[in-house]
Amino acid sequence: MNTNRKKDLHRRYLTRELSEEELQEFFSMIALENADELADFDEVAKEFPTTLEPTENIARKIINNTQAKKTRQQFIQRSVAAAITIMMLFGGYQGINYYRFIQKTRTFAIVRVPFGRMTEITLEDSTIVTLTSGSVFKYPQAFTKTERKVYLLEGQGFFQVAHDKTKPFRVNSGKLSTTALGTSFVIRHYTEYAYEKVSLYTGKVQIDRNGTNSKPVILHPGQEFNYHNGTLSEVMGFNNAKDPIGTGTLDFKRIPFRDAMYSMASFYGVKIKFKEAEFKNLSISGNFNSTSVEEILKSLTFIYPFKINKTDSSTYNLIHIEKRK
Repeated sequence: MNTNRKKDLHRRYLTRELSEEELQEFFSMIALENADELADFDEVAKEFPTTLEPTENIARKIINNTQAKKTRQQFIQRSVAAAITIMMLFGGYQGINYYRFIQKTRTFAIVRVPFGRMTEITLEDSTIVTLTSGSVFKYPQAFTKTERKVYLLEGQGFFQVAHDKTKPFRVNSGKLSTTALGTSFVIRHYTEYAYEKVSLYTGKVQIDRNGTNSKPVILHPGQEFNYHNGTLSEVMGFNNAKDPIGTGTLDFKRIPFRDAMYSMASFYGVKIKFKEAEFKNLSISGNFNSTSVEEILKSLTFIYPFKINKTDSSTYNLIHIEKRK
């Protein structure tokens, strides 16, 4: 096997990109090569360091150079020894399965829901996620052995979490992280407005602020909590008897004007800009699913005190005006 082939296998082993056949080839190479040839891999190990450490000094049995070469070899012992350990402790077949599992936990799928549609996804633990129009969701092909972590990058998702008390289910939605064992809840995450909201339907969840040591918020059924422009709200009540999947449509019943605009902007993939303080006392009711965002906004101008300034094909500025007499 030529040197370039060895280095290529080693590099792609570290980045979890080997196929099953290439993985077997890599294991065989490690078992057969002598120390001098393995030492040539130090430049690859520098570029792709690994945190995996050898067990019971198995690596030393294969990488057996003189004392003078130890400094040069220290980069490869950490990366190569991991493969040797897997192969010798677990056997070739189990080693390959373990490698596959690690690959899956580090391989993510990203779902982008087309505007005007909804998408339902069943995760590998049987958790069901219903995503609304314009949502962006990221999840691994397999969960790790200690947790189930997914990412709501944009939009709204309804989570029906499969019960597993040994592996908490965590949804990272920007500044917040929501943890559950087996429950159902809705998360809204609108990056354009720096707004996140968690509404609990069943069970119990814990909400933490990412990157801080602040006290977590605990929600019980019928409670919700939001985070907006760095400000945390109080825990509030809501009607959790309403169909949670229906909350992903534009069917509003006395919801704050602000929340309705956020939902419309995400649903249609546009920007709706307004000064929130000028609309804070207004609420909206009605079903707006069967029309365009421009028609919706125009119809609302007959009821609410604002006019529309469209600055480009996807940006609407709502300008507050004095209430008509």
